[in-house]
Amino acid sequence: MTANTSEGPGERTYWVSVLLLFAAGCSVALHIGKAPPALPVLREMWDLSLTRTGMVISIYTLLIALLGIPLGLLVRQFGNVRFAVAGIAMAGIGSMLGADAGSLNILLLTRALEGLGWIVTVVSLPSILTSLSASRDRPLVLGIWGAFVPVGAGAMLLIAPTMQTRSGWPLSWQVAGFASLAAAILVLFITRRHAKSLTLLAADKSRCQTGRLDDIAKPAAWFMGLCFFVYSFQYTPVVSFLPTLFLESTSLSLATLSYLTAFVIMSNAVGNVSAGILLRRGIGYQKLMSLGFLVMGGATLVIFFDAVPFPLRLLAAALFSSVSGLIPGTLFALVPRVISSPEGAAPVIGLMLQLSGVAQLIGAVLLPYAVEVSGSWFAAGVVTSFAGCAGLLLVRLVWIR
Repeated sequence: MTANTSEGPGERTYWVSVLLLFAAGCSVALHIGKAPPALPVLREMWDLSLTRTGMVISIYTLLIALLGIPLGLLVRQFGNVRFAVAGIAMAGIGSMLGADAGSLNILLLTRALEGLGWIVTVVSLPSILTSLSASRDRPLVLGIWGAFVPVGAGAMLLIAPTMQTRSGWPLSWQVAGFASLAAAILVLFITRRHAKSLTLLAADKSRCQTGRLDDIAKPAAWFMGLCFFVYSFQYTPVVSFLPTLFLESTSLSLATLSYLTAFVIMSNAVGNVSAGILLRRGIGYQKLMSLGFLVMGGATLVIFFDAVPFPLRLLAAALFSSVSGLIPGTLFALVPRVISSPEGAAPVIGLMLQLSGVAQLIGAVLLPYAVEVSGSWFAAGVVTSFAGCAGLLLVRLVWIR
């Protein structure tokens, strides 16, 4: 489908361009999925402690927790299009440089470059997607967008072990880097192709001078951010600990459990896309997010209960991941309802990301601490179950038209 420059922005949905931009977002999510399978090799190669090895993954979370809002405001100030292209290219360049890293410190510097590119991309692309979609299709478009992490990271988790076994961990860095660089060129082409439809973004820049903080000061924006906080507090630590948890209670190999975890992560995309479809059909956002938090809280009690047979725990994990996808899918779809202009999406998404990063840091510490103190994995289920209850209460605090 090609752009029809005689039509104004918002009058139609350019589905081919939307799906290509989604694929570009998936390319930056590859950098999340490539790291976990490489950690054992990196640890042995450079004789690293477990803590230092974990920094390869945690540096992304730290950057998100610190820079979500500032980068969102910066993107709003100078324009989504140029930052979207630059962010994806930055992630690709960082990955290419990281493939030749000769030490952990150099690898961490390149991972920081990737992380900056990731954040900039995530706060930039939704505004472009909004401008290339009709009002009636925006919930579905942004619901699809919310699936970029499980699709991209999950896909890389599936293929990275094979690549690293055959050619070493740098190959996965090179593949992910090439994909992002190609995606940056693709986004540049798409945005130029739809330049007329995207003039709305450029026109809104003049309003950014005085209203940069207006949208993220709204109660609705903070409600969305806090919901993302609760979701991330539950989702990221639970999924991260699945291989370790199941390794202790089954005879399956770590490689098999890693593949199963990848499929669990990818199932999150089902909820994201379903959120867009259901919102478009008139299902209320409160119902969707309430269902997500309810299932998350209940499923974790099954996942972390040793007496439950492994197949049921794995099924609970898949249910946990897929239904919880309703929450980010719905929250991304709600962004156009709380912003005053398409440019305002960047700061609001930056707020959501920053609170998500803080939640991931807290969850990564609190859940293991609860397990160590109690001596049982079930304690992690109890903590995340209480978080699910908090999410249910949050959903009823603010009404978004």
